[in-house]
Amino acid sequence: MSEASPAAAASVPAQTTPSSPSPSPAPSSSSDVPAVAPDHLDVDLILVFDSAGADLSDEQKTQAAAEAALKDLLFLLANAGFDFTIRVNRPGSVFIFVKASDAVVATASYQSEARDWKMGVRTTVPVAPSATDAQEFSVAERLRLVHDRLTKPEKENGLGITPGEGDWVYISSIFAPHDPAFDVAWIKRWSKKYVLDDDELELIRNTFGEKVALYFAFLQYYFKWLLFPTIAGIFAYLFLSPFSPLFALINAVWCCVFVEAWKRHELDLAVKWGVKGCSNLHATRATFKGETERSNPITGEREQYYPSWKRVVKQFTAIPTALVAGVLLMALQGVVFVIEIFLAEIYDGPLKQYLVFLPTALLATLVPTFTAFYSIVVTKMTNWENHVSAHAYETSMTQKMFVLNFLTSYMGLFLSSYVYLPFGHLIAPNIDFITSTVKRVVGESAAQSKKTFSINTLRLRQQYIYFTATAQAINFFVETLLPYIQRRLFKEAKKLSNKVTGAQTLVYNDDPAESAFLGRVRAEVEFPEYEVDEDYREMIVQFGYLSLFSTVWPLAPLFSFINNWVELRGDAVKICLDTKRPIPSKAESIGAWLNNLSFLTWLGSLTTSSLVSLYRNSATSLESGELVSTRPWMLLTTVLLSEHVYFAVRYLVSVIFNALESPVVLDARRENYVARSGMLSATTLETENEKEQEVAEDVRESWRAKVQDAVVVFGSSLELKTEAEKKEE
Repeated sequence: MSEASPAAAASVPAQTTPSSPSPSPAPSSSSDVPAVAPDHLDVDLILVFDSAGADLSDEQKTQAAAEAALKDLLFLLANAGFDFTIRVNRPGSVFIFVKASDAVVATASYQSEARDWKMGVRTTVPVAPSATDAQEFSVAERLRLVHDRLTKPEKENGLGITPGEGDWVYISSIFAPHDPAFDVAWIKRWSKKYVLDDDELELIRNTFGEKVALYFAFLQYYFKWLLFPTIAGIFAYLFLSPFSPLFALINAVWCCVFVEAWKRHELDLAVKWGVKGCSNLHATRATFKGETERSNPITGEREQYYPSWKRVVKQFTAIPTALVAGVLLMALQGVVFVIEIFLAEIYDGPLKQYLVFLPTALLATLVPTFTAFYSIVVTKMTNWENHVSAHAYETSMTQKMFVLNFLTSYMGLFLSSYVYLPFGHLIAPNIDFITSTVKRVVGESAAQSKKTFSINTLRLRQQYIYFTATAQAINFFVETLLPYIQRRLFKEAKKLSNKVTGAQTLVYNDDPAESAFLGRVRAEVEFPEYEVDEDYREMIVQFGYLSLFSTVWPLAPLFSFINNWVELRGDAVKICLDTKRPIPSKAESIGAWLNNLSFLTWLGSLTTSSLVSLYRNSATSLESGELVSTRPWMLLTTVLLSEHVYFAVRYLVSVIFNALESPVVLDARRENYVARSGMLSATTLETENEKEQEVAEDVRESWRAKVQDAVVVFGSSLELKTEAEKKEE
């Protein structure tokens, strides 16, 4: 690699003409034949330097300003011990291939371990590794250390490079290139495995870091636990009556036990991977702004400080925001729900075969629009809260978005369960305003309907089957396969467009040995970032369907079981082919998603019991079209009893798990004891013993004298006589 001026290493792209030399191979996607990096481009991370960004001012877009910023960046990297090479990305943008020396990695490792040890995450005293030791680090550990060295604040031994912020507006992204050989082998191996073992999780951890590995561990654990409700659901579907209380009880208990079991399992993983307590050690966010400075109450170091009470007050403003958003979304879905009922079960006029798709079109248009607007609002609110660490920021953002995810995912089922089926016969006669509107639009005679309203008693089950079976298949296609298809189609469409319009394309004067690799990197830089929270969201929503409504259709766990087997492999394919390579980071828990699991389990105890109370007695009549009826006092009693049973079961399960010693935790305690005992070295103990013996020699004579005096005193006590005896003498 070269540390010279970038002009010496970069080549400027030229415009093609009909007489131009043949261009280098076009950028290929990471799914093509693996393009391995040449030895001289063996890099850790890639910085994208872009002088034509949309957020840059006119002055910043000038060549002089961009060159000055590039020189400052390269000198900073060189002074910090990084080697770099520059290659062209596109006009006005270059790749900075960064490689950290083994000495830099070793130093960063020691600083990280020392911090972990001082904060109680690590049990053994860190020893500064040599440059040779740095070569033994896992891929994930090396990438994490290099990324931390580049991006952490200067006070935390970093360079403070934060893409798009402050002095780093020219840096659009920092990413790690994919390892195509590993990706192909990983996907191929998983396609032949039915169950993933611990070795696979360890491989994911060593390649992508603990945060990604923890997601796959959760998904694998959840997949295994789904086997029990799957079997119970098949049995209930074949042999038990609809809305069976027995299956409802089994499912509710399973949800509770699963959540408590996962808490224990993720603790074991955190201890095993040495990341227990790491959530308290996240780096300070670049956008955090303190009001004052203070001494850290733990370390004593000076730091920027923002009063916690102000952040809490700001967080409370999210409650009315979420309530308003919830009311608006419920109103939107309620209106669409009424329109759907009218078109499907009352209206029988012209164009009905087309109008029945209107509710779906409305939801498909309005809900994503509302979601996008809500996301913008909560993002601004979370930024306003001014969180210190990225972990706290993500937790706050997750909780806000969960409110929206909950409403968009389950509102339709709630409306069918607690509005349409129980009260549909009361609501239908009062929606004449829709009929009047239709009459004004299509005419009096055309709007006449010969249909009489009757409740569709299968609506709830049909909706639930769609969400737990059909929608999951569609989501898998949209999430995993569609991005790949879109990229291929876009690539071919661009070629065809250039051919038809005669548009000129860029020719990269790449070295033939680098051409394939650079083409792959140019394709990867356009990939979206991998968001593990999106995958968590998908699994938590699925769990919610099972905990809240599985009594409606007992086969739902079976389809979730099948989906998750495919999802495990689909997420691996997505990471390898559809997103940038995840930057490794530590994690000890699934974070706020664990609280969401507990909430859904609690709410499931209420919905499951209420559904059984509402529809169990009329389960047979649901097939024949009769209305649903129930006694309010019985419904309330059942729900309250179910909730108390939930709390009792949860407490009992937690007591049992706490009573059972975890082998992983015991091993960690033993290692901790041995490590701390070893700190008291044998030489120190011997020195203390020698001093003890020397002191004993010095005072031994005085001890003998004192003992002799004591004997004399004792002897004199034997010679004591009474006054009478003395007179006789």
